[in-house]
Amino acid sequence: MNNVTYIICAVVLLLIFVLYYLDRWNKIRGLQEDQTEQQPQPQVPAGECCGKHLVCEKQKLAEARLCSAQYFDDEDLDRYKGRRSDNYNDKEVEEFRYIMYTMQQNEVREWMECLQAREIELPDELKEECYSMMNEID
Repeated sequence: MNNVTYIICAVVLLLIFVLYYLDRWNKIRGLQEDQTEQQPQPQVPAGECCGKHLVCEKQKLAEARLCSAQYFDDEDLDRYKGRRSDNYNDKEVEEFRYIMYTMQQNEVREWMECLQAREIELPDELKEECYSMMNEID
């Protein structure tokens, strides 16, 4: 009878131990979820910028769907279709840069959207320059 009592006590203690740690784990997990939910999300009216303009510009470009097949004397860039943005040599980067700086500054955004619609990635070296040009207009 003593052995059975010890076994029952051990099982009860084990259950209490498991329940205690499950409760603590759920509380910790709940706190982490609450902290994530409590972080205020910026309220931005539709169609307005959130104040992080560079982020807004990148998002607008990411949402560009179609280009009206408009070219900016850049038909030669079509040969770069499908190439990754980090896979251009210096001469090719300069070709993009020349086109970018010969157009009117207010056309840069539309040019970027058209490149994206044509599946041409802007070289990494020019992305910040391009976003800066777009920001100077606004």
